[in-house]
Amino acid sequence: MKLKNLILGIIFIFLSTLICTDANAFSGHQYYVKNSRTPKYLYVIQQNDLSSAENTMIATLQGVISNKSDSQIYTLNKNQPDYRIWLEDLKENYGVNYSMVEDPWYLLDKFKSFVKGYVLYDNSSKKDPSINNACSLAALKDSIAVDKSLETKVKNMGIKMQQDCRNTDKYWAYDNLWNRGLNHSTVIELSPGRDSALRDYGIMSRSLVFYEDDPKDFSLRNKVFESMESDSTCLGWGPDEKGNISTASRNGVSVVPADWSYNLTVLSAFPSSPLIQKNGSDSTKNSASKNTHYVTFIMSDGDNQQWNLGSNFGSSKWYGSPERGSFNMGFSISPSLYELAPTVLKMYYKNASSNTSKDYFTVSPSGNGYMYPSEFKSDSLKPFLKRLNSYMKNSDQKYVSVLDNWSLYNRNLWDKYTACSNIQGIFYLNYNRQDDYKGKIVWSRGKPVVSCRNLLWSKIEENEDLARDINRYVKNGFTDISRPEAYTFVYVHAWSKSMEDVNEVIRQLNKNPSVKVVAPDTFMELIMENVKHNE
Repeated sequence: MKLKNLILGIIFIFLSTLICTDANAFSGHQYYVKNSRTPKYLYVIQQNDLSSAENTMIATLQGVISNKSDSQIYTLNKNQPDYRIWLEDLKENYGVNYSMVEDPWYLLDKFKSFVKGYVLYDNSSKKDPSINNACSLAALKDSIAVDKSLETKVKNMGIKMQQDCRNTDKYWAYDNLWNRGLNHSTVIELSPGRDSALRDYGIMSRSLVFYEDDPKDFSLRNKVFESMESDSTCLGWGPDEKGNISTASRNGVSVVPADWSYNLTVLSAFPSSPLIQKNGSDSTKNSASKNTHYVTFIMSDGDNQQWNLGSNFGSSKWYGSPERGSFNMGFSISPSLYELAPTVLKMYYKNASSNTSKDYFTVSPSGNGYMYPSEFKSDSLKPFLKRLNSYMKNSDQKYVSVLDNWSLYNRNLWDKYTACSNIQGIFYLNYNRQDDYKGKIVWSRGKPVVSCRNLLWSKIEENEDLARDINRYVKNGFTDISRPEAYTFVYVHAWSKSMEDVNEVIRQLNKNPSVKVVAPDTFMELIMENVKHNE
């Protein structure tokens, strides 16, 4: 009987290992649709100066011309200030010059030779699905989407109507276009009220654009997600979080929050190449003591592509903070940037701190996109993890954050992640409340799965509360580095806390010589080297 169990165990380990076997062979594989034509010149227009209908027209024109012209369109928005940083980077480091344009009709006239027609919609209610249906059809017709308020002016420019999508329901595009050439690996989930975000990329990638505004109605989402290819991605966001992510996960679809993302046509046109994280000297590890309480901070919401692109990099609250570099800090970041905005990801890496303190990047929840691994469709998890393993090699990342529902002790699940050669550990967050497991650590294939012990989150755990908790851990003797209790992973809520808040907590902790704040990689290495574990 023992021999039989041993053989079965060996077979299980072998089969589990196959999940990530030869993952590095996928390192050159392109997952997302990228613009095949690198722009040499950009016409830049300010969205805030245009009407909503004009923004949609220009965004869809941006998509139509993206892989056809050496001159392309780039948009700016005062609410997304970092796009100007990426624009200047393209000019300074990639030789892409640009000029500002005020008149959207100048752009339409300049590029109308690439446009085969227009598809009509009516967005007067901001909830009418016809704008999404029009964009889905326009993607197949090399056409622009035009609101009824602009139709006469567009006609007068000699552009003919392809089809009228007014008075169509939310199911129309899926029912009529899904099997007529639309992309089955990427879809766009976008409220009709979003006039231009993501619409350029939807046109270029020939993606279905859809939305379901009732958080209790999953009929359309189920139809779309269950029809997609194995390990697919939904760019955008739905009307609710848990229900939407659960529905996607059960169908093997991960979600990249991107419903405020712009210019993916231009940004995706540049080559994706391997990156190396800066090897800053985390001096805390060199002075490791057996009687210490180690703390690491990771900023939340790195899965939000739109935040990484729009305001995180330059904001004094977050990555652009003057405090950054004065302490060790972790940032999760969306893997989608590697292909869809490689120049942006390179900028994050280039500007990381690496002196006496360092910044360290981890993969955002729960891998390539936001999903619940315990609910993820089983035959999609294998390609999902192969792709994740390849990305982690190319981005020099060793640790992935996972957000899931009460699954910390599901070792069979973690064995699938840790079978991947480039995954050295997991930072676990519980959906109900990220710190539900209070720092518990489980082991998978000799690699740690570390749960969040504390939060830095307004009205849940304030700065003084967090500092008091950690100092209490020391007082209670949680300083034996061979035990899990000596390690605290803190998740920082980006929307209610800033880098200044983190710094304030650290200033209080620095008064306690038994507390040391380390970068996420150092934190995990200390656990690997010191914490006793049996599997």
